[in-house]
Amino acid sequence: MMWIVLILALAAMSALTVIQTPREWLKHKLLRILLLIYHTVGITSIALILFAVYRMKDGVLREVIIWTETFYFTLTVFSLILSAVRYFGFELARHFRHRKILKILSSQTAFFLAAILISAAYMVPSVHNATTLRTVTYDIQVDKTCAADTLSVAVVSDFHIGAGARHSEMDQMAELIMAAKPDVILIDGDICDSASSVYDLEYMEETLNKLNCRYGIFYAEGNHEAECRFNPDPYLRRAGVTILKDEGVKLENGVNIVGRKNALEVSVEQIMKECGLDSDAPTVVLQHRTKGLSQLDGIADLAICGHTHGYQFPFLGVLMPYERDISCGHRMYGKTHAIVSAGVAEWGYRTKWPSQSDVTVINISFKGVGQ
Repeated sequence: MMWIVLILALAAMSALTVIQTPREWLKHKLLRILLLIYHTVGITSIALILFAVYRMKDGVLREVIIWTETFYFTLTVFSLILSAVRYFGFELARHFRHRKILKILSSQTAFFLAAILISAAYMVPSVHNATTLRTVTYDIQVDKTCAADTLSVAVVSDFHIGAGARHSEMDQMAELIMAAKPDVILIDGDICDSASSVYDLEYMEETLNKLNCRYGIFYAEGNHEAECRFNPDPYLRRAGVTILKDEGVKLENGVNIVGRKNALEVSVEQIMKECGLDSDAPTVVLQHRTKGLSQLDGIADLAICGHTHGYQFPFLGVLMPYERDISCGHRMYGKTHAIVSAGVAEWGYRTKWPSQSDVTVINISFKGVGQ
């Protein structure tokens, strides 16, 4: 169902760009041909990402398809935005009889150049942010005792390996994790999607096999694993990853790690009860989506999420302060720390702004050392 909605939305967006195309352009045969090629190539690249690249290895052909789709989507979005600005600006200028502005807004050349320049200005930093990982570190205090006075946690999420993270991004991720030397590694869902190939999952397995930490690697599912044509669980298990689907474990130092299914139907309290976990012990909850974080106050000491990618689509980041739940970064919900990672990669669209792809490192200090 989601794919049908996505395809219809993209088709509607392309149709809108055709409708807003100046009629003067359509009178020229060459421009009509160029516009036809532009939309045909763009829509084809989207269709290939959805239905074909899962058969491809990481390489030139897949890169061409993804970059074509990225350029097409970006230019089309900004063209639509400029069309709306142009329309309302033209109406205001005509109302106030401002001839100079009317002349500028009437120029098809000015419109075309503005769309290209704005798209390029957006893509330069956003492509860098999407493809270059950084380490984001948080130092938090938990008011509970533990067998050790600190715990270092590395969090990664949203690989979307294939049309998202290329093998080069997975290599960056491994390097940053190994440099951080965490005690435990948590993977917060969306490791693959419908565009992921067997070759991608094998590379993910090889990458995770390189990672070493004191307490192990734990994984909770995201929403896109269900769309992957190949079950990722065997690849994770061979890499030594513990899969937590509405399950919890107790680390050697006494810290609880609870992993929730994407549906978030089973409460953390119920999971802990069924797994025999002590509710008085420090508890870390790993859930992909940011839904219901305020309800974890008094239950979890730290809630870790992904899913948002830190907002990778143009201008969606401006909505972050108005969201009920956090979309990226750190926030307190009562006594519960909530940290949302921007993710290792993106989803089928190779840009990210204002956030940047990251490996999240959380240094937890405990109130004291106990048994």
